[in-house]
Amino acid sequence: MKKGKQWLILFFAVVAVGTAAFMMVNYMIDPTGYFSVERKAGEVDANGYTRAAKSKYIKKHKDEYNAVVLGGSKSGVLSTELLSEYTGKNYYNFYFAYGCFSDFLTYSRYLIETADIDEITLHLSSIEVQQYDRSATNEIYEVPAVVDGNAIDLVLENLNYLCRNINSTVSYAMEGKENLEKGMDNLSTGERNYSYPYSLMEEDADAYVQKYVLPRYTKSLKKLFAGKDPSAPAINDNITAMKQIKELCDANDVTLKVVIGPTFLAEMYKFEGQEYYNYLRELVQITDIWDFSGFLLENRNPYNFVNEGHYKNVVADLMVNIMYGKTERDGFGILLTKDNIEDYLAKRQADYEELKQEYEATGNVALETANNASYISSAM
Repeated sequence: MKKGKQWLILFFAVVAVGTAAFMMVNYMIDPTGYFSVERKAGEVDANGYTRAAKSKYIKKHKDEYNAVVLGGSKSGVLSTELLSEYTGKNYYNFYFAYGCFSDFLTYSRYLIETADIDEITLHLSSIEVQQYDRSATNEIYEVPAVVDGNAIDLVLENLNYLCRNINSTVSYAMEGKENLEKGMDNLSTGERNYSYPYSLMEEDADAYVQKYVLPRYTKSLKKLFAGKDPSAPAINDNITAMKQIKELCDANDVTLKVVIGPTFLAEMYKFEGQEYYNYLRELVQITDIWDFSGFLLENRNPYNFVNEGHYKNVVADLMVNIMYGKTERDGFGILLTKDNIEDYLAKRQADYEELKQEYEATGNVALETANNASYISSAM
């Protein structure tokens, strides 16, 4: 009987040690970045659970920031340093993959309540009209327990990430430091790291553009000029959320600045149409919006973009300089208001029709190049 007890104790001891080792491996390798703050990692994988990592980081460093950039992955290149120069505030870039209005509302509330944020620059990418809430996509899109859960939720969430599939964790680690660093963002600023794509551009900018910016260009044009409005099921929910965000900011004396970022021509088929125009009409009834989208020459120049869906840092810097009155660029950047929205939409629709005629006549829309004036090589 005594020997049986010893074997039982030994068995549980081995299980406990094994479980602890299993959890430690998941904690230290941390493929999703969930434990980045606890590990004092200083960086987080851009393709990981940035919603959780940044929420924890802001909570821990709440006294260091009083303003944020809030938006999807496009907004990751908005410079916190440049924004701070203009506003005198300490900015943090709280971007995350596939931003949606459900997240914008949730994190606006969290940031105001947790860090006493008094300024939000909300970046819209237009594709938010496709989906109001992306939390069901997969786990890295979920709102973490630190934001909307209780103590039990937090414990269960921690256990979930400690007890992950060890094979996938080890596979992540085996990618090697060099590969992992290609997609690692600085956690202290929250900004997106594009150093690897930029290194490829330096080697051969033309080849880079063909491979990463233009692979779907022809198919995208066909969809854009098909004459059918794209599906935009999230519009009503987005408008409601925007009203709630504005009310939340006003109630807490938070300055809200809204900007629609540049969109490459090949991505515009996802939202362009009458429903989207009505959406813009509704949004400007709530707040003024800086707009850098539309059929501008800059948005028809693939050399201004890192890929089909994301613009470069220098473009973001130019946007900020325009928003704060330091510089101007003819046609690039307009503050949309109740008073000018109809003129803006009339021109946008006319621009669309002009490009459609070109497409129907030639089967293509000619792109700008790095030698054209539309190429943004400087933020001034």
